[in-house]
Amino acid sequence: MTARGKHVLCRVTVAIVTTLLAACDGGPSEAEYLAACLKEGETGAGKAVRREVGVNSEAQCKCAATEVSSSLSADARRSMILNMQGKKEESKAIISKMNEAEKMASMNAGLEMIKKCGGP
Repeated sequence: MTARGKHVLCRVTVAIVTTLLAACDGGPSEAEYLAACLKEGETGAGKAVRREVGVNSEAQCKCAATEVSSSLSADARRSMILNMQGKKEESKAIISKMNEAEKMASMNAGLEMIKKCGGP
């Protein structure tokens, strides 16, 4: 292999590793949150509450996905998704590892999301 070929191979490897690390460290994506939110809205209680309140599930979930991705930590987003998926114990385990400032920031971000996006 030529020196130029090694250089190109090295740059490609660095780009792939950087992309993988970003994906691993970034926590759940907006798409993952959106999918969990929409699925939760299809369940009996979630569906009934949204219908009663008159909330458009898709619009509310899209808004919420954008809000949480910009205002919550990866762990807080992961906890919310697990909670929506019915995995309450896993969600609680994540929250229990957060310090008080992180918990308070998550609560405030959640309240702000409800103000901006509406919904139950």
